[in-house]
Amino acid sequence: MIDKLLGIDRPAPLVAAAACALLVSVFLVLTKRHHGHLTMDSPVGVQKVHTHPTPRIGGVGIYLGLLLAWAFVRNPVVKDTIGILLLAGIPALACGLLEDVTKKVGVLPRLLATMASSVLAWLLTGIALNRLDVHGLDWLLTVTPIAVMFTAIAVSGVANAINIIDGFHGLASGTTIIALLALAAIATRVGDPELARVCFIVAAAVAGFWLVNYPWGKIFLGDGGAYFVGFALAWLAVLLPMRNPEVSAWASMLVCAYPVIEVLYSMARRRIKRQSPGAPDSRHLHSLIKTNLIRKKLPRVNRGMQNAFVSPIIWAFTVLPAMGAVALFNQPGLLVSAVAACAVVYHLAYQYLRQTGAHEPARSR
Repeated sequence: MIDKLLGIDRPAPLVAAAACALLVSVFLVLTKRHHGHLTMDSPVGVQKVHTHPTPRIGGVGIYLGLLLAWAFVRNPVVKDTIGILLLAGIPALACGLLEDVTKKVGVLPRLLATMASSVLAWLLTGIALNRLDVHGLDWLLTVTPIAVMFTAIAVSGVANAINIIDGFHGLASGTTIIALLALAAIATRVGDPELARVCFIVAAAVAGFWLVNYPWGKIFLGDGGAYFVGFALAWLAVLLPMRNPEVSAWASMLVCAYPVIEVLYSMARRRIKRQSPGAPDSRHLHSLIKTNLIRKKLPRVNRGMQNAFVSPIIWAFTVLPAMGAVALFNQPGLLVSAVAACAVVYHLAYQYLRQTGAHEPARSR
């Protein structure tokens, strides 16, 4: 039944991806006393919202789940695409894991690593963003070095965005699953079942991790997981319009609207305050939802579950643009308007929540 529902020729890759990611995540949680001195994320810090030291190497399970799924895939196009994600994603995963273990890798090296993953994917496929349905810019993107650099920046931006929203229980993984399913739906609509299958398989691997991550937050993606998952999501978002000319690149942008707007808004906010764009803080939209909304409405709920209640609110903000992208995938004008509307809604929600807590004393995180 599942193969007919999802268009998967064999359900084994889906099951393998989800089961492996789930089992590895559970194993990492159960064995944390052995590796925790290297892999634990402390609850102390400006961006920290969890209450206990937590393993931050969830990306290992997702990567191994995808690797096992690759072994079960028989369709050559699907197998090649997953293989490229696995190979090209190594720089992003490795550099992120190095930060997870040493806590000494700066933001710039990690961003460069995700850009390297994008360039490696281009070298393996010859594919880069060569159109955005924007007059003038599309002409520039016909120049290969410019297209490759623009693609690398875009992919790195999405990967960084996923990393920013990791920390609240289920937020990053749930948002990624929603985006991947939207990309799969668009691919199905335009007759690209192979790309849809890849999206489903990656989503299954992330879902296996999500089952351990939500609602109790027993393990986090960490930098390695966030950058790898963000790279995979971004690269599939690039492949969709490049493989299917009828799909506007703005459909992919709308699918990823929430995390992208989050990172751009954060950079602008820090710029105004004359802070480094990569400086950590606790003033993201999801942070304000917790401190100025959830904590007020549910004061007696323990902090761990307060973290979990944030995610469904953000998922709703992710689902609506994703549905719009599926419906309007070939209408760039409407897609641009939808992206702008998302930005306006984000800004209004942010300002409302910021003003709600403006007169309250700051809380240590």
